[in-house]
Amino acid sequence: MTNQKKQKRPVRQVKDDSFQPKKKRRKPATKKKSATNSAGVSKKRQTQQKKRRKQKKYKRMLTELILTVLISSVLLLLISFLTISLPRVEGYSMMPTLEDHDRVFVNKLGKLKRFKLVYYKDPKSQATTIRRIIGTPKESLYYKEDRLFINDQEVVERFIADQIAKTKQSNSVFTKDFSLSKDMGDDQIPAGKYVVLGDNRSYAADSRMFGYIDEKDIIGVVEARIFPIHRMTRF
Repeated sequence: MTNQKKQKRPVRQVKDDSFQPKKKRRKPATKKKSATNSAGVSKKRQTQQKKRRKQKKYKRMLTELILTVLISSVLLLLISFLTISLPRVEGYSMMPTLEDHDRVFVNKLGKLKRFKLVYYKDPKSQATTIRRIIGTPKESLYYKEDRLFINDQEVVERFIADQIAKTKQSNSVFTKDFSLSKDMGDDQIPAGKYVVLGDNRSYAADSRMFGYIDEKDIIGVVEARIFPIHRMTRF
């Protein structure tokens, strides 16, 4: 045997990690993220709450507005039903003061006076119409030669002055002679009763034909003509 030097095998160096310092691991920023997330959620909730509050406010305002309009409408209808009326004229008995199809404003609380136009209901036919008050309760009344006498005192009817003048030129009368005592059998107009005539005396159906009208049948006083607009007139 030959003496040869045995070759030494290279020794592998094994790394021992146990002796190496451990690297510090970074902890996840959970707190910051959770804080950010919670802040975002809270802002979102606040925004939603504000929107809800606004929606509730708008709904409440809308509800109050609708209730106000409804209550106002009901009150207006009730007041108008009790205090005013807007009837249409039918016929020609009140010409030239009122013409057929004129629309008038009636005040149901108006005071009844001589020469006022009144809107009343005929108790027999239930028809409504308009005439002018000529005689009031406890008065004596008669017409003679187109002149009106109340309690033996002449009262001028200016609203038909032009018609009277025209008929005089033709040797005629606009209002035929009429006497309360002779035609209606009373010296005075009874309490609660009225004598009414149409302004178109030759063609109007009025107290000369059907007698007195009762105060309870008078709906109101005609205050104005409101249509047609170009002929609007206050009486």
